[in-house]
Amino acid sequence: DLPRTFPGHPWLDTPEGHAALRRVLVGYSFRDSDVGYCQGLNYVAALLLLVMKTEEDAFWMLAVLLENVLVNDCYTTNLSGCHVEQRVFKDLLAKKCPRIAAHLEALEFDVSLVATEWFLCLFSKSLPSETTLRVWDVLFYEGAKVLFHVALAIFKMKEHELLLTHQVGDIINILQRTTHHLFDPDELLTVAFDKIGFMTTNTISKQRKKQETEVMKELDLRLRRLNSIRTDE
Repeated sequence: DLPRTFPGHPWLDTPEGHAALRRVLVGYSFRDSDVGYCQGLNYVAALLLLVMKTEEDAFWMLAVLLENVLVNDCYTTNLSGCHVEQRVFKDLLAKKCPRIAAHLEALEFDVSLVATEWFLCLFSKSLPSETTLRVWDVLFYEGAKVLFHVALAIFKMKEHELLLTHQVGDIINILQRTTHHLFDPDELLTVAFDKIGFMTTNTISKQRKKQETEVMKELDLRLRRLNSIRTDE
C-alpha cells in the first residue's frame, strides 16, 4: 500500500517517505496486535507524518486517534466497529436527511459504498488535505461523532442533485466529485454543525449499542458459513 498512498507527493512518494510511513505503521502493529495493519491506516498515518515534526509524534497521534478518539474495533480483522458505524450512519441519514435516505433506498443504494472509506480513512483520501485537517481539528476536540456530522453534511450539500439521480453510479460520481472539490472547510463545517443539527455523543453511543448486537450476529454467521465451506472442500 505504501506506493499507493498519496502517489506523486514530493516527499511521501519517495523511498524516504515510504520508509518513514512503513516505520510508523509497523510500529503501531507491534503496539496493538489486534489491529496490526489495516488498509486505511496508511492514509491516516501519512497525513499525520506530513503535519507532525517527527515520526514519533505521528506514531503517538495515531495511537491517540485509534485508542482514545475513535470507537473500538474499527480497524480490527473483522472491522466490526466500522460495520457498526455504517449502520448508525444509515439511521442518522434517515433521521436528518429523510428525503435523501428514501431516494437512496428506492435505488437500492447502500451508503457504505462511499462511507466506509470516509470512516476508515477519516476523509483523508476523499477531501482535500487542508479540509481534512480542519475536520481532524474538530475530531480531536469533540470525538468520533464529528465523522457523522461531516458525512451527513456531504449528502446534505448535494441533496438536490442526489434526488434527481436514477442510477447508483450517478450517486457515487456526485459524491466523489463533491468531496474532491470541497476546498472550503468553512462551508463544509457550517453545514455539518448548523444545518445537520446537534447530536450528543450519548445518543450516538446508544445507537451503536443497538447496532452492535446485530453486527456481531451477522459477522458470526458469515464466519460459520466460511468455515463450513472450507470443511466441505
